[in-house]
Amino acid sequence: MIRGDVRSIADLSRAFRGAEAVIHLAAIVGDVACQVDPDVTWTTNLQATKLVIEACRHYEIPRLLFASTCSVYGASDDLLLNEGSILQPVSLYAQTRIDSELVCLTANGPRFVTSCLRMATLYGLSTRMRFDLVVNIMAARAVRERIVTVFGGAQWRPLVHVADAAQAFVHALEAPAELVGGEVFNVGSNDQNVRIRELGERIAGVFGVDLETRPPSADDLRNYRVSFDKLAHHLGFATRRTVEDGSREIGDFLKAHPEVDHHDERYLNHRFPYAIDPAILPSHRPRLRSVDDLDDVPIRRARTP
Repeated sequence: MIRGDVRSIADLSRAFRGAEAVIHLAAIVGDVACQVDPDVTWTTNLQATKLVIEACRHYEIPRLLFASTCSVYGASDDLLLNEGSILQPVSLYAQTRIDSELVCLTANGPRFVTSCLRMATLYGLSTRMRFDLVVNIMAARAVRERIVTVFGGAQWRPLVHVADAAQAFVHALEAPAELVGGEVFNVGSNDQNVRIRELGERIAGVFGVDLETRPPSADDLRNYRVSFDKLAHHLGFATRRTVEDGSREIGDFLKAHPEVDHHDERYLNHRFPYAIDPAILPSHRPRLRSVDDLDDVPIRRARTP
């Protein structure tokens, strides 16, 4: 484990030396978190991706997997979207993922294979737990407050358990280069495209609590239903866990740990400091340094479009 800043060429150099592949997960994640400081978001989510690619090339690392999001599809009503559909981002977060995808795919070639995996909305228990994701917060409220609240309800969300998402990266990493090079894959399952109201009903049913419906939020315009056929057909990938499975494991965790407050900022990306600006990490180093003859890579301060 090397703790550092993805915007620091020195830290990337330490991390990449001797690596056989890179899975690029580093980013400020989530619509609200990305709006806290748009300049930091652009440098962390896009400019750093360019640094990652330069470092991969320097150390002759043959494989790069980039973590993107199905949020790039934005608001598209009831259409079933695939990897070739028009992208309609409705947030800064989604736009930075689109731009980073382009950078990664442009770099693909015979000696450097790049692929992009667009995650459905994640859920489930994790080491760095998040309670700002729709399934997780519904399950937490069901356990702690004995109610599930739905805002709107007609909008679609594709969902995937965090453990299934991790397995998708393993599949893509081990797949032959000719199957994944320069390709984009949606990660999830067709049967986990769910309308928010149905999702609330299912989670309320797991815990035997009431469902509360409120008007839709004007701050969240996302509404998309996604096809996951490509990943299944190309790589033989299939998810194994359901919304009910994820809800129960979260419920069991919260019941076993009554001291855990799901409102605590450590579980919310837009409030958790390290998730907003990695520069405050104790081990932060200068962003522009030459290490082991690696030339400095200039970073221009990104502008919000």
